[in-house]
Order: sequence, then structure tokens, then C-alpha cells
Amino acid sequence: MTDLLDSIRGKVLLVSYGGGHAAALAPVALDLQRRGIPFAILGLTTAPAYFARHGLTALGIADFVNSVPGYETACAIGRLLAADQPRHALVSASETAAYLGVGYKALEIALGEQEARRRYAALGRQIFRPVDFFQRLFEAARPSAVVATSAPRSERAAMEAAAAARIPSLCVVDLYASAEIEWCAMKGYADKICVLNDEVAERFRTRNVPEECVVVTGNPAFDRLGQLDVAAIRERYRSEHNLAQDDQLLLWISQPEPASHPSSSSTGDPALPVRIEKYLANAFEADPGVHIVMRLHPSEDRPPAASGPRLRYSTAVEPLDTLLCAADCIVTCGSTVGLEAGLLRIPVVQIMESIFSQDLPLADLGFALAAPNTQHAIPLIRDALNTSGTRGHANTSFNAAAHVADLVADLASGDT
Repeated sequence: MTDLLDSIRGKVLLVSYGGGHAAALAPVALDLQRRGIPFAILGLTTAPAYFARHGLTALGIADFVNSVPGYETACAIGRLLAADQPRHALVSASETAAYLGVGYKALEIALGEQEARRRYAALGRQIFRPVDFFQRLFEAARPSAVVATSAPRSERAAMEAAAAARIPSLCVVDLYASAEIEWCAMKGYADKICVLNDEVAERFRTRNVPEECVVVTGNPAFDRLGQLDVAAIRERYRSEHNLAQDDQLLLWISQPEPASHPSSSSTGDPALPVRIEKYLANAFEADPGVHIVMRLHPSEDRPPAASGPRLRYSTAVEPLDTLLCAADCIVTCGSTVGLEAGLLRIPVVQIMESIFSQDLPLADLGFALAAPNTQHAIPLIRDALNTSGTRGHANTSFNAAAHVADLVADLASGDT
């Protein structure tokens, strides 16, 4: 156990969930590795599998739980809770038990047994924020700095524990911080808050976050866009798909629409993506020069909703970056793919009907035109399709990972 505590003692500790969180921190970890700066990764849920695909090793909650005083029974509790949870193929049974057990045990310590039981019954693991666990972990093995994204549970807990222990910390705000600004802008939350662009930085400044704390770095997850030869990819795609010089390509980026928002009271319409697809297909059916590609989200398990002579559905096998570079206009309700398109200066129209649209308001970020509904989107799409502009890289260096790593190195060395 001492060896595992030594794996974070005196090192930069990156704490990350999977998905977009790990995608934002993996490039930073690789940059730290190139510089020879000692670091460790605490990967939550699916994050270790993501980091492994990028040649990085991540430890899990299960690796530390028995070394943290007061959490000796956490895994036993977690195994009981896991019996009612679906298993994820990328998360081991031991890690699931440790994650659930630590979250619940910290809740018990904070609220008492009865209130913890009541809160968990009402909200499940959404209620977890194991600050106490991270405080005790940091007491046992003090890292030189703590780095995390703006996620609301364990990552937030690690940041709050670091602040309490006066350990230097840095938060990477990956997108707009629609909800996350409520805690990320709290006094003393992090020594440095790294944001996507000036628009997001201004949101933090209006919350009275000190100027020197907010740094526009970009999101390291998007650095890969800087390696794309947009013009060459576009030309190759059009040739392979027999598109004439005047043909226009419209790309719809779908995403699931649940009946309710996971973190607000907003009510959604699960039929919205299908309705938009049908509307787009009908609106451009009589335009012989407009070709449409429908791209469903990987978690959308449904048949195609529309058809037409110049319409096709893209599969997950087809590289999304290729479609982005080839498109003349991207349409989405709130996918980060729309943000990527904007960074590549590809016209984007955002339909604001989804319960997730305000979580990533691309127009407010300067990357899209916003339409209140699909009907109002059609003229905006037509204008975008007929706009001849320079595709390529926007006014960004796509060097976010190095910028963030510079800040992390300064924090870890005490040079701030």
C-alpha cells in the first residue's frame, strides 16, 4: 500500500472521469511526460481504458481505498450497491465497488447514516462528492499539484480537498461551463482555471473570479484538429463520393434527447432527433445540388428516420474528422462536433430545441448561427451552404496541452 501512496506523493495528480474529461487531460499528461515532470493519473469509471489507449497508465479508486483511514469498509458497501447497478464492460467489478463505496461512505461521514441512505435513494450516485476521501488521501500522500476538469462529483471533490489542504490546483473547463461555473467560480476553487476562449473567460470574470486565475488556453482535446489538412481531406472526400464542384454537403450531427435533463428540471422530447432528420430531408429534397449525411450518436440505437436520392447515413466506421472537413454546413442541437467544426471555420447552424442546447450555446461562443427551431434553421442553412469562405483553422494555435502543462509545471514547482 505504501508503494501506491508513493505513486502520487510529491507528483502532479491528474484526476479524471472518462469521455471528454479524459480527452482533455490525456494530452496534458503526455506533455508532462515529455518534459520529465513526475505525475500520476487517478482515472474514474471508464477513464483508465481511455488513457491506456493513449499509452498512459491510470490508477483507480480501488488502488487507494484500503490506504485511506476510515474507508476500510467502503468496498464491502460498494459491492452491495453495485448489485443494483448495470455493469460497464470497461470498468472492473472491483473498481465499481470501490467507486460506489467511497462515494457512499463519504456521504455517510458528512450526513450520517439515515440522511445518506435517504439522499442516495433519491438521487443515486449523482449525490456523490467524496471530499472527505480526497482530504484523507492527500493527508496520507500529498501531491505537488492537483489537476482536473470541471466535472461535478469526484473531480470537484478532489479540487475542493486540494484547496482545503492548500495544494496548488488547476481546473480545465473543457467547454462552456453552463452548470459548472456555479462551483468552479467559487472563491478559492482553483489557483488556475483554464478556459476555451475569451467568451468563457468573460463569464468567469463577471463572477468576480480574479483576473490572474482565469487563463485562455483552449481545450487540449481539440489540439488534434490542428493536424488536419482540411483542404486536402475535403478534396479527397468529394472525389471519392463523386460530388461535383458546385455540389453542397450538409452534415447533421444527431445526439440522444432524453425525457428529462440529467442535472436540471428541463423536459425533453425523445422524438426530436428523428423529427429534425425528417424535416431536413424534406426541406432539401428538391435541391439537386444538396447532399445530406446523417450522423447518429454512438449511443443512438435506432433505424434511419429519413431517405432520399442524395441522402445517406454515416456509420461509426467512417472517420468523423473526414466528414467535418468535407461539409459545407454542420447542423446540430448541441454536440461538441459543432464546436470542432467552428474551430475549423466550417459554418455551423445550431437548432436550440434540445434540452442540451443551452449547455453548449455555440453562437454565444462565436462558432455558430442559432435557430430557435428547425423551421427557422432552414434559411440559415441555405445561407451557410452558399457562403464561400476559407475553411481551415480558426484563430487558435491548437497548442492548449502545452499551455496547460506550462501552468501545471509552474504550480508544481511553486513558481506562480
